[in-house]
Amino acid sequence: MQLDRNAINRMLTLNDDQLKKLICSLAEGSGLDLSSFQIRPNDVASIRRALSSATDADIARAAEQLNQHRKRP
Repeated sequence: MQLDRNAINRMLTLNDDQLKKLICSLAEGSGLDLSSFQIRPNDVASIRRALSSATDADIARAAEQLNQHRKRP
């Protein structure tokens, strides 16, 4: 998934369960282990607020960080 404004907008249209699954999938695909991390309903609300207020610079920085993490063994 390419992280850009369109992707963020699509993420915001997902219901809470779908958004949680997508976050876990993106994390796993980037080599992050979230198995001991519980995403609670309040967390999803906070994630939605962060996504909706993300600037283009924030999105670019997050995309770069994900890409750098993916390249690690």
